[in-house]
Amino acid sequence: MITSQHSVKEMLLVADKSTQRRARTNRIMRWLVTFAALLAVFPLFVIITFVVVRAAPYLTPELILNNPLDTKPGILNAVVGSIQMTALTMLITSPIGIAGGIYISEFSSPRISAVCDTVLDILLGVPSIIAGLFAYLVLVPVTGFSGLAGSLSLGILTLPIVMRTTREVLRLVPPSIREASLALGIPIWRTTILVTLRTALPGVLTGLVLASSRSLGETAPLIMTAQGTNALNILDFGTTMNAMPLVIFRYARSPDQLQIGQAWAAALILMTIALVMNVIVRRKTVDSRVA
Repeated sequence: MITSQHSVKEMLLVADKSTQRRARTNRIMRWLVTFAALLAVFPLFVIITFVVVRAAPYLTPELILNNPLDTKPGILNAVVGSIQMTALTMLITSPIGIAGGIYISEFSSPRISAVCDTVLDILLGVPSIIAGLFAYLVLVPVTGFSGLAGSLSLGILTLPIVMRTTREVLRLVPPSIREASLALGIPIWRTTILVTLRTALPGVLTGLVLASSRSLGETAPLIMTAQGTNALNILDFGTTMNAMPLVIFRYARSPDQLQIGQAWAAALILMTIALVMNVIVRRKTVDSRVA
């Protein structure tokens, strides 16, 4: 009896030590992954802080509301140009990219899907300077240096992002949702558009925001296509058009301290626009994601 009691006590002691060891390991791992997460986002906070500090003295209403040739020069034409070219880019690439992602995910054979995945991987890895050079050699001889050529060159970079994100989020939709719709006699195409795509809509919108953010920040394609101008072009895509990345690229190399400061201010405005787009999309789709 005494031996049995000792055995039980030893087993409880061993179990208690094992529990403590697992709890200690769990705490250590949580500390490590927390540190890794903080280390990953730390450069982002450093960059944002650095840009805000450098841009704050030059971020004035005149900078946003004036054009470069005004008495107090500003970057209004660049802000308007970036928004216009990004909007046109997304207007062109969004339907094509979403439709392509739907086809790859829902209708293509495994062999075609594998080929398309490889092509998308290659396109996603294409440097922006290559897309700009392609647009310069192929598009500029047709459209000339213009906002249209700039938008089309940006479309080369954003199209694979939209297609890949659409494909991935559609594959995350549970098969039971599709099967339930098909069991009700709803055609495949209506099930895909009204059920599957609607379920994956938050992810699709996130992909569109990612593509828009890249379009806003690209410089190399615009140097070779849109080129930039001091004029304010509103919906005039047939002529050269300015953009914030072009302002940042050119003003940052200037010996004038004012233009260098305006380049920092343009960078802050660019970051703010991208942040606002992300926040709006997340707020609009949070209920859908939770559901």
